[in-house]
Amino acid sequence: MSQFLPITKEDLKKRKIDQLDIILITGDAYIDHPSFGPVLIARYLETQGFSVGIIAQPDIKKDGDFIELGAPRLFFGVSAGNLDSMVANYTADNKIRRDDMYSPNGEAGHRPDRATIVYTNRVKHLFPGVPVVLGGVEASLRRFAHYDYWDDKVRRSILFDAKADYLVYGMAEKGILGLAKSETRNPKSEININDQIPNIAIIGKDISKYKDALILPSFEEVSADKKKYAEAFKLYYLEGRKKHPRVMIQPCQGRYLVVSPPKNLDQKELESLFELPFVRAPHPRYKGKNIPAWGFVKFSTVSHRGCFGGCSFCAISQHQGKYIVSRSLGSIKKEIKEKIMTQPDFKGSILDVGGPTANMYGITCQREGGCTRASCIYPTVCRDLKCSQKPSLDLLRQIRQIPGVKHLFIGSGIRYDLALLDDEYMDELVRYHVGGQLSIAPEHICEEVLLLMGKPKVEKFLEFKDKFEKLSKKHSREYFLVPYFISSHPGSTLAHALELSLFLKNNRIRIEQVQNFTPTPITASTCMYYTGIDPFTGKTVHVPKGEERSFQKALLQPYLERNRRQVIKALKQLKREDLIKTLTAL
Repeated sequence: MSQFLPITKEDLKKRKIDQLDIILITGDAYIDHPSFGPVLIARYLETQGFSVGIIAQPDIKKDGDFIELGAPRLFFGVSAGNLDSMVANYTADNKIRRDDMYSPNGEAGHRPDRATIVYTNRVKHLFPGVPVVLGGVEASLRRFAHYDYWDDKVRRSILFDAKADYLVYGMAEKGILGLAKSETRNPKSEININDQIPNIAIIGKDISKYKDALILPSFEEVSADKKKYAEAFKLYYLEGRKKHPRVMIQPCQGRYLVVSPPKNLDQKELESLFELPFVRAPHPRYKGKNIPAWGFVKFSTVSHRGCFGGCSFCAISQHQGKYIVSRSLGSIKKEIKEKIMTQPDFKGSILDVGGPTANMYGITCQREGGCTRASCIYPTVCRDLKCSQKPSLDLLRQIRQIPGVKHLFIGSGIRYDLALLDDEYMDELVRYHVGGQLSIAPEHICEEVLLLMGKPKVEKFLEFKDKFEKLSKKHSREYFLVPYFISSHPGSTLAHALELSLFLKNNRIRIEQVQNFTPTPITASTCMYYTGIDPFTGKTVHVPKGEERSFQKALLQPYLERNRRQVIKALKQLKREDLIKTLTAL
């Protein structure tokens, strides 16, 4: 029977462990499940022969949580958790969030701002000389010099700011394992990126040994010159789209950030992660407390990694990689039958299969060396992309035929331009796999904005909407389509926001939530927000800031009383007072 990873001295005594090899610190509550990155890494290292402990959501005001497990033999691994801590703690309007889905009872305040830096400072103070490795989304997306929305400035690589020893980025199983083995052989020795440890960043003083590296504009250059920032972004972004990128180096204040190329797991290696001995439950320390994120993943599974979409505001491909790696049908079915359906409160419903790129399962690139194209499906589908929906369709069919599975739902993650390529897929999606509503993400309707977003033309959304509604009627289903739209994205003017508002009015679409664009590290949209430049074309981009952001957001929900004042001000600014009654009517 599986047991939780050690979190206390008593756990170590029970296991007869005098000193752990590795201790991982996370900003999330401890749920022993493969959907939680630090826990997944811990289990992966454990099966490779390393003893690993977990410190979950430590109290930064006291030493107790940090010293509970003692000093690790090899290193501390530090992560903010499944989210960047600033995104977790603040809204797009820079207001403090009132909840945190990765914390007990959804309470906010358990994860400090800039958690990766804060946690590292604590262990460096308490355990001087013990190496620290940064990981997780926060570290991964801040590995290069980056614009920080909350500081409104360019910050150095987080590796410099945290004063850590190493950083692993992306889906870093191979990187962290290679580092653990290296530390075992040569403790505290300087890592040479040419040792071929993938997905790792280090700080170096001499780069003469890196003969074929891509040298990026320095931190000093990108923090002083927005054109240089855009240039640096374009260089590392396009290099990262290749199947076999080079070492990338960014000078910083007399030293060098050296980043090794990534190496993702192959199919069998990916499948092996779901065989690891997860308890698949929150730790007993949270008894009686609900952790909202657990409800989302408890009866769900991941079918693949990566994203060919390349949406400008999304960081999935920057973190997971551009190229899809899919699990086999056998692996997914085995997990469902042996891990998910055996849970005592399973009632027959699989809540999700696939994740944020649901219908990219089985899609492959046929070009041997890949390419630097930002999106493989926009503005047109690449001829080298094998983008059939048949693998996704077969996956859904096979799962719903498992005895005991009553329902299989896909609530979101559908790339609707791909879904439209296959009438059979569309029919079965609506007939069997929608649980009342389906969320999709057109994001905007104006061509100029969609082009910068990397999203399909509005006609594709309308085509999907029409087909979805016809199929719902055909199968006698009362289903609703829930579209997501982003306000204040770079390139969106106030006139564009009004055009979107009128579109929603004319199509009788009332959206419950509006996402005001949040500039998060390392995305193309954030580069545009900070520089006012499209990094790929060099053209100037309008960037909504200040009061215009609140105007654009209000225009997407003009019928709400709290938005009325802003809507009227926006319409007066546009000299369209004639639309006040039309848009603000209930």
